[in-house]
Amino acid sequence: MSASALNFTYRYPWASGVVAWPQAQAQTLQLATSSSGDEHPHFFHGRIEQPRSVADMLLALLDVVRTHYFLPRPPQMDPVVTSNDAMLRFEGFSGCCGVYVRVDLDTAGLAAERLGRGTTNVDFNMPMRAALMRLQDRERVEFSVGREAFTLSRGEARVVEKKVRLPLRWIKGFSEVQAYLPRLVLMIDVAGAEARRFAHGLPLGSIPRQPSFIVQSGAALRLSQRPADGAVAVSGLQRLRTLPGLAQRAERLRIWSDAASGASAWEVVFAVGRVTLLVSPETQRGFSGEGQVLSSLASAAWQKALPKVRAQLRWQNEIDVGEVARATALTAGEVEAALAALGARGLAGYDCGTGRYFHRELPFDLERVEAMQPRLLGARQLLAENRVRRLAVVDADGHDFAVDGSDVVHHVRLRADTDRCSCPWFSKLHGERGPCKHILAARLLRDGDADAPAPAGTTGRMSE
Repeated sequence: MSASALNFTYRYPWASGVVAWPQAQAQTLQLATSSSGDEHPHFFHGRIEQPRSVADMLLALLDVVRTHYFLPRPPQMDPVVTSNDAMLRFEGFSGCCGVYVRVDLDTAGLAAERLGRGTTNVDFNMPMRAALMRLQDRERVEFSVGREAFTLSRGEARVVEKKVRLPLRWIKGFSEVQAYLPRLVLMIDVAGAEARRFAHGLPLGSIPRQPSFIVQSGAALRLSQRPADGAVAVSGLQRLRTLPGLAQRAERLRIWSDAASGASAWEVVFAVGRVTLLVSPETQRGFSGEGQVLSSLASAAWQKALPKVRAQLRWQNEIDVGEVARATALTAGEVEAALAALGARGLAGYDCGTGRYFHRELPFDLERVEAMQPRLLGARQLLAENRVRRLAVVDADGHDFAVDGSDVVHHVRLRADTDRCSCPWFSKLHGERGPCKHILAARLLRDGDADAPAPAGTTGRMSE
């Protein structure tokens, strides 16, 4: 594995596509699942009640994962699918990691004949895209994710392999978005007709340098170049180019926002499911480098609770915090902290539409997620070298620390409302991309280092 990518092979028993069955006057949308061995997961089989809407949702997913919005590079990452008793969820990222997309298909609208549980990659290819564009509601369309009783020895079978260099930023992005999604606040909710009017009026061909603002006036939406109360900021409108196609058959459009970071989520609601587009604060900023998940990873709140909470995960579509708390004799706060940590490890996702986590296990090795976080590694190294010292308490509501740098001592202040550090990195970003390694080290020391040095005064020159 290199510093920026790892070798990964998508191994599919066949290429995904739409297969016609003339005798039955039906078609089957077959999505191939990936596996490292000869057994390929067979998660779902059923009939699509609204083929055109499902096709629109999957086309949006395919377009996002095949697009690099910042630089003209050809992405090669296939999405992942999670199956449980109530939902088929498809997740993926744009090549630049600046747009996260999730398709939630309600199995109640898919006339399911078979439901399995699990998570794996699914093959999305350009011939399948062309077939999806031709599907119509008047057709009878079966839907299969995986195939039952498939063996590699069958004469008509062929294995499709895609050998790719899987960027670590793409893997880290799955962890990072779980830190953003719980913070989102619903700002705008409009009916499908207004969503269509607004989406078709967006200037998606241009690449504005400044953020735009979506303002709701009564039941109507308008685009503004000035901030206003209740407006949602979005940078890089071209990243919403899938919105007009999605809005064609949508019932509602909900727009969520995290005002502190500038991230926004666009939830398009259909009768058969939802599509969520989470857009990063700036076009050139992918979620993978944000560092928002570092606070969860460096917290001690979940350390003892995590094994108990993980034992309660059974591919739930919605994880009931109260139910898990009662089953584990933990507080709701401890369960929430453990779920946030599990989300950082790829073992849980968050649905802002329901306000709950769901269980899924990404088909990548995320147990070593801390190894992909250089700031957290740096914080642990500072502690190992005894370069972090607790200062005498000045403020009863917080803690102060001195952290020895290369040639300067950094002053860290941990407070209930915000944490601050005197290092240049924090002075430049003010926590917009997560805490610096000095703040992380101070938090780790505060939250349970039994061998912490005694309070001391600072030595050396303080950085500005």
